[in-house]
Amino acid sequence: MTHGNLRIGLRILTALAALLLVLTGCGSDREDRFARPGAPKSSPSGKFVAHAASASEVRVTDRDGADVFRKSYEYAASSRADGIGVVWLSEQDQLWVLVPGDASERIEPGPDGVWTATRAELPREITRLG
Repeated sequence: MTHGNLRIGLRILTALAALLLVLTGCGSDREDRFARPGAPKSSPSGKFVAHAASASEVRVTDRDGADVFRKSYEYAASSRADGIGVVWLSEQDQLWVLVPGDASERIEPGPDGVWTATRAELPREITRLG
């Protein structure tokens, strides 16, 4: 294979890899979905906002900024540098908190409108985020 053909082949492979990332939803999807300190994320309905207030604290507020839920995960994150993960399910107002080395929690409003955290198995949509 000549030098020119090799360069063309590499360009085609690079383009195919980029296309594959876009089509499979990889790439920046994880970054776009996770709340981080200073980068809150709105719920799918737009009625609530998830805040990773620090590497170990989660807050959910309504559109007006009033707290509807707050919890510290300091017990789980104190010995780790990476903290916790905070991400909304894509099609409902259900927040997931990924706690390293511990059970993850689902945070959502009950029938009475009160938000609570419940230990739960991660849904496939969340585990695919990495």
